[in-house]
Amino acid sequence: MTLPALLLITISAFGHAFWNFFSKRRSPAAAFFWIASLSSALLLLPMLFLFRSGLPYLAPLDWLLIGMTGIFQASYYIGLAGAYSNGDLSLAYPLARALPVLLVTSISIALGRGSQISPWALPGFFAIFAGCIILPLPDFTNFKLSYFLNACCLFAVLAAFSTTGYTLSDDHVLRSLRTAPGIALDNSQITLLFMSLENLSLSLALGVWVLLHPRQREILRATWRTGWMAASFAGLMMTATYGLVLAAMAYVSNVSYVSAFRQLSIPIGAALGIIVRKEPRPTPKLVGLGMIVFGLIVVALSKR
Repeated sequence: MTLPALLLITISAFGHAFWNFFSKRRSPAAAFFWIASLSSALLLLPMLFLFRSGLPYLAPLDWLLIGMTGIFQASYYIGLAGAYSNGDLSLAYPLARALPVLLVTSISIALGRGSQISPWALPGFFAIFAGCIILPLPDFTNFKLSYFLNACCLFAVLAAFSTTGYTLSDDHVLRSLRTAPGIALDNSQITLLFMSLENLSLSLALGVWVLLHPRQREILRATWRTGWMAASFAGLMMTATYGLVLAAMAYVSNVSYVSAFRQLSIPIGAALGIIVRKEPRPTPKLVGLGMIVFGLIVVALSKR
């Protein structure tokens, strides 16, 4: 990975862990994240006007993927809200963040882009995945499927698969725009244009989910009365941290590197849960986190 990518993703990781810690404290629901996404969409709306010259360079497939990324991101926040409502930050957050690493890498290889991934990075990917498998165990002597087949883990898995979907979709659209012949926008302008489209797509998809569910409508009204500022703040943090990730995609040969190293936020988020929230810290959780950190280092040092 290049130095610009490392710096961008490192800053993003700290910000991402912080807004998840903040959101967990608010006991978030999908309605909370809808207000957050709407705040981001409104903030970025001027970018759509300023950089509208890039819109004609979007192919029909790109528009389809922009719609898909909104659906994937909506299901990500639904999964994240469910995981945080049913489990600890130090468990739900690492699971939701670590699983996409192997998923994105596997799909990249299946799509014929495996040559862009250094063989030296593969042990790092698998160390991250193995660490995430160990995390839910209370000890090493008693392995049961029930430790994984619970609401917290299942919602975290939903968030992980959704992350994989929007990461691959976003990477395709951004590469399409950045390599479009004759486009007059630089990388940062293309990123801002895409983020404005992405947030509009997310707001629409998540809004449909919230408005179709009576319980979410009730939460929406309550959140709007007492917590709209907190949700808006979370939305601004969400946009800023993912914007840095999108910018970093321009400095790597394969999106798998970004997907892997952005998981630096895992030990940060877990530390916030264990130290600040006083959540349980059994040995498997600590060992699993250690394996994830090791895997991140391997990925960061590998080159293609």
